[in-house]
Amino acid sequence: MGKTLFKKVTFAYTFLIIIISLIPIPGNFPFPEFKLFEFDKLIHLSMYFAMSIMWIRLESYSNSSFPVKSLLFVLLIASLTELLQGILPIDRYSDWADFIANSSGILLGIVAYSLYISKNKQY
Repeated sequence: MGKTLFKKVTFAYTFLIIIISLIPIPGNFPFPEFKLFEFDKLIHLSMYFAMSIMWIRLESYSNSSFPVKSLLFVLLIASLTELLQGILPIDRYSDWADFIANSSGILLGIVAYSLYISKNKQY
């Protein structure tokens, strides 16, 4: 996949995650309890795992150093979406367990991409 297409896919995926995170959920859901080991958290982890790898890869096209800016951007998105869920009147709640799952996905993305790069590094 070329750089331009990959950039479009990365932006579209990021925008989709933001939209999904901020869509109002109809119905009266109770305030969430702090539960870290639920299927919902696996979904959060997976979404941000993929997003972090995509942004790391996107920055690696133009920069050979560790992609700190990309990772901070993904962490900012994870933080802001959770914050906005608690602030906006969209029948959503901000949840620390979701933020932890999002951050865990980002960290796993860093580890996975780093292992991939170190394994495929040409000497």
